[in-house]
Amino acid sequence: MISDIYHHILKINKNIERIIMEFNKKAIGLISINLLLFVVVFILFLLTPITDAFSFFIRLGALFGFTAMFIATTMSPFMVQLYKIFGRPFVKQHHIYSIFGLIMVTLHPVVFAIDVMNPLVFIPDVSSWFNFWLLAGRPALIIIYIATIAALLRTKVKKYWRFFHYLNYIALIFAYVHGILIGTDFQNPGIFILFTAMLIISIGTFGLKRYQTYQRKKRLKKPKSINQ
Repeated sequence: MISDIYHHILKINKNIERIIMEFNKKAIGLISINLLLFVVVFILFLLTPITDAFSFFIRLGALFGFTAMFIATTMSPFMVQLYKIFGRPFVKQHHIYSIFGLIMVTLHPVVFAIDVMNPLVFIPDVSSWFNFWLLAGRPALIIIYIATIAALLRTKVKKYWRFFHYLNYIALIFAYVHGILIGTDFQNPGIFILFTAMLIISIGTFGLKRYQTYQRKKRLKKPKSINQ
């Protein structure tokens, strides 16, 4: 019995060592930076009084969901380059942030719907231009799920899945505007500055990647035009 327990512990230790070996120093550094970002967001979150349990989960779901989506979307344009630097653990990180972000952005409206006892909180408000943007979190959630489904079906829709996946950036913009107009935590200057920076960085990395892709295609076309 004792011998079996001992061998079981050894097996667990070997698995832990294998996982640690997979996560090289650069990968650990990247994880540390991302975790630090969540810690900063949580500290800023605590600066605004929490009225009840519903408020806690509604607000934290929105903030952590946006943060996780920011990390995932910032990674996405440079998947190939980052994979070469960090190896397979990077892909796992990206998936973890994407899943965590999806859970948190879903938690936000679900808890709110339970709190107000109204399932209509999931339906976009198109009664006016202002109301649409005031409640832009609703279409943002729908867009996020469309992008997620496209990612899951990428092997079947290879030609179009990236286009749908890019919708995540639109969802971030919608969520940001929603937070600015109605979000409790966005009244905190720290939250406002940090999340504005996240949005700018996310869109900036997307634009940079598209520009690099354009330049690469442009260079590849030049030899063909010369031969012609």
